[in-house]
Amino acid sequence: MMKQASKYKVWHLGFSISVALVSLAFVTQIKTQVLASSRIFLSDNTGNSLTPNISALEIFRKAYENRYTWNPQFPGYTAVVELKHDKKYYRGNVLVKPDMSLKVTGINEEEVRQLVEVSLQTILTHHRRVPFSEQHKNSIFKLIATDNTGVAEIFEQGEKTEARYKISHNQLTQVNRLLGNTAVSVDVLDSEKTSEGYLATRYRSTFQQPRTKQVMGVEESKDTYVKTSGYYVLTHQVIHDFQKGKLTDTADFTYSNIQLLQSAP
Repeated sequence: MMKQASKYKVWHLGFSISVALVSLAFVTQIKTQVLASSRIFLSDNTGNSLTPNISALEIFRKAYENRYTWNPQFPGYTAVVELKHDKKYYRGNVLVKPDMSLKVTGINEEEVRQLVEVSLQTILTHHRRVPFSEQHKNSIFKLIATDNTGVAEIFEQGEKTEARYKISHNQLTQVNRLLGNTAVSVDVLDSEKTSEGYLATRYRSTFQQPRTKQVMGVEESKDTYVKTSGYYVLTHQVIHDFQKGKLTDTADFTYSNIQLLQSAP
């Protein structure tokens, strides 16, 4: 379902899971009464493995800064993209500029071209390096809960958005956000550790009606990265779309002949 897959991927834009997601990468209905303080401290009797007296803001900041992102010297790159979808094969060219703008050429079908653009733009958004002090400068953080495995659940209240996160071992493992009339939850299922932070490599996105909790759709993505001239770049992505628990759509992207730009085109 090309249109449906495109729509769901558009909803991902701007979310940091690594996603995220993660950015990757996402809140359902959370009452604002939990915002009593922007600095909630963990005590020794909370029954968790986190260091006592670390604030919710600090827990989130460490996970945010532990994501793999491209440095300001990222030069951009070109690549060949191949897409398998609905028993059809498409091939085109990709240009990613240093400012993370993107251009896809060689694919004549507009909907297919947009699917490639939206899928790759999501990855670029996750890899854009934005300082924590800039991205979350007006946010208030609240520790909701912790458990004995070291997982912390944190609520963020921003000027225009609210989000709920789960964080484990300095990694964002779940992001929840309300987007218009849709609640989006992204779970990081696998990640890859690098010397410059972690990369979310497999994640599940669930779309729900906020009030009824009715699941509108589920997407699962698996990403493969290869380090090219100092930068981890996406080389393969498979997206599965599920409706009512059944697989309804698969898009398989392969990026090859990756060449970093020497100067701005």
